[in-house]
Order: sequence, then C-alpha cells, then structure tokens
Amino acid sequence: MSKFLKTYIRYPLEFFLFIIFYTIFKILPLTVSRKLGVFLALLIGPFFSVNKIIEKNLKYAFKDKDDIWIKETVKKVWVNFGYTIAEYSHLKNILHNKVNVVRNDLFKEAFKSHTKSIIVSAHNSNWEIPGMSLRKIMHPASAIVREPNNPLINFVLKRLRNKYSLKCLSKNREGTRQLLSNFKKGESIALLADLQLSSGIEIDFFNRKMKFSTLPAQLSLKSKCKIFLGWPIRKTNGSFEFEIHEAIYPNALEDNQESVVKISKKIISYYESMIEKYPDQYFWFHNRWKIN
Repeated sequence: MSKFLKTYIRYPLEFFLFIIFYTIFKILPLTVSRKLGVFLALLIGPFFSVNKIIEKNLKYAFKDKDDIWIKETVKKVWVNFGYTIAEYSHLKNILHNKVNVVRNDLFKEAFKSHTKSIIVSAHNSNWEIPGMSLRKIMHPASAIVREPNNPLINFVLKRLRNKYSLKCLSKNREGTRQLLSNFKKGESIALLADLQLSSGIEIDFFNRKMKFSTLPAQLSLKSKCKIFLGWPIRKTNGSFEFEIHEAIYPNALEDNQESVVKISKKIISYYESMIEKYPDQYFWFHNRWKIN
C-alpha cells in the first residue's frame, strides 16, 4: 500500500509542487529568484526536523563555537540552501556568466592535460558547480550522483545536469559500472565523495569516525591517475568560484590497502580544512555521525 501511495499520490504531488516553483523561479530574474528561495527556506526550513540535524552537526564539528555562532550559521546554511534551490531554474545563465574557474598553478595540469584525471570535490555552495566548472573547461568527464527518490523530479534534474553539467550516472551498480567503463576509455571522472556510506572505510571526520568512499583512492592507485582536490564557493557578488587546491600523485604508492587509507585520509583532511573556511556553505543536512 505504501508503494502505491508513493507512486500515485506522493510522487505526483511532489512533482506538481516542484514544477510550480521551478516555473516561478524561471520567470523571475536570478537575483529575485534567489531572494524568494531564501525567503521560503527561512520561512519553512526551521520547522523541519532536519533543522535540528544541522544544528547538532555544527555543534559537533565546531565544539569551540558558542550558541550564538551556531544559531547564526544554521540560518546561513538555510540561506545557502534557498539560493541553491532557486538556482536550478537558471543553470544556463550561471554556467555561462557566473562560474569562474581559478587559473592557478594546478589549473593546466588538472584540466588542460590530454590525460584523464580524477576531480574530487564536495557538497559546498551550490553542489552543481563542480560539474558545471568541469563542463566549461575540460575534455569529457563523467560523474556519479545520488538521485532524488522521486523519479519524476529525477527525470527533470537529470536532463538539466546533462545539459549544463556533466554526464551524470546513477549512484548504483549500473552507474558505477558505466563510470568505470568511461574511465577506462579515457574520460576523466568527478566525484563528490563527502557523504557517509553504509559501506566504505572508517576515517575520522572532525574527530569522529565516518564511512567514506574508497573509490577515488582505488581508481587512482590502479590507474596511476592523479587526483585533484577542488572546492566550489559562493561569492558575495552572486557568482561562483571553483579552484583546485591540491593534487595527489599515486606513482610512488603501492596499490594496497595502506595506500587506499593514506589517500582517503588526505581527501578527508582537505574537506575539513575547506569546511572550516566556509561552514555556512556546506551541506549539513545529513545525520553524519548518527548523533542522538
């Protein structure tokens, strides 16, 4: 019965509301859409149970911060979420006019080389920005994404991503198999590898164990392919910036579990350093440490 209700009542209703707001945001200019998105997020968001999860996560990750900072940051997290939801209706404008990829020392090595690479980022600012940044400046690349449970909404988002971001594959066996096939054929891959998994390797994340994907490390070690660590940030002028800050070179490492752990720890350490700089832009909506 629950499957029937989801398929024929809940999912169509969610999709109907999604299309209404998507259309409203689309009609409005980007700046106005963002303001409306923030208004709705701040109006409705605090009443959801996820608001407590955001607060608990921040308290755990930033133990030295007082309650005033926590409350202000929770509010800013909702502001960023409101911006992001509104921006889905303006991805074309954002792709062409609002995304700046920093041309630093690692830029050419990561994006302009004829060899494939592994680009690792996380759910920060607007989480579509890493894929959109790569679309602007590099050869073909594939990405794994966690799709919405609602297949109707997923259909729309998949079309948007294929049009304005990367070739996005489902986070399942078939998607992973296709990703590996594309990688073997010479395509680069992009991974947002910061979400906790039911399986994976346990690594300290803000001093508490979480299970993270070992896929970036395993692929890098087997193929001797470089990993580039990049981060998207939302600027105060309404634009976005994506920058590669670090590179991991696997050539000197053995293809074994010790090296997998070493590379994975370096990725997580990078995440922590960037989240500490932009805590209000990070996606704190998951109960990462299963805090009661």
